[in-house]
Amino acid sequence: MAKGDASKPKPVPNKHLHSRISYLYQAATYLANQHAKPADNGNTEEMDIDAKAGGRPVTQHEEPTQNAFPPGLPFYYASHLQSVSMKTQIRLSQNVKHSICKRCSAILIPGSTSSSKIENLSRGGKKPWADVLVVECNVCKAQKRFPVGAKRQLRKGERAKVEKAKPSSTSTGKKVTAAAGMEDRTSITPFVGEVSLGTPK
Repeated sequence: MAKGDASKPKPVPNKHLHSRISYLYQAATYLANQHAKPADNGNTEEMDIDAKAGGRPVTQHEEPTQNAFPPGLPFYYASHLQSVSMKTQIRLSQNVKHSICKRCSAILIPGSTSSSKIENLSRGGKKPWADVLVVECNVCKAQKRFPVGAKRQLRKGERAKVEKAKPSSTSTGKKVTAAAGMEDRTSITPFVGEVSLGTPK
């Protein structure tokens, strides 16, 4: 029984909090996309002639569109998402953090609620590794900067996995250098002894 229990995967702690954060992000993204859709330029009413109504024009009103949603709801959901993650100490993924404005908690949608450009502040823009992606929020004009050419350092756990996966050539090289150092010490010690014996009192 113990072996069977050990093979089972461990349950995710605070699973209900993860699902709550996921739901809030999906709801905020959905509502932000609904607001981002362009409105129809045509008339809101369509004229139709109904034969049963005696040839009188009948107006057909459209169903409520995305404008029926309160404009502050996506902001509230995104802000609530961040507060839940901070209170429960749940780390958000990079994609989620990059898609939320830090100042006004708006969902950054390219071409609608945000605009992006690549900026290079090096002299003449000659250094390709100095490229920086600048994402500007169209609501509060806050900017986020992400390095494009720079290589990001791995986390401590991932670095440990990479070091374990490396071959043992480095360890053998250390042993060889240590052995060579011991040989040098043994070859030097008798010479030092001879010199000390030959010195006058």
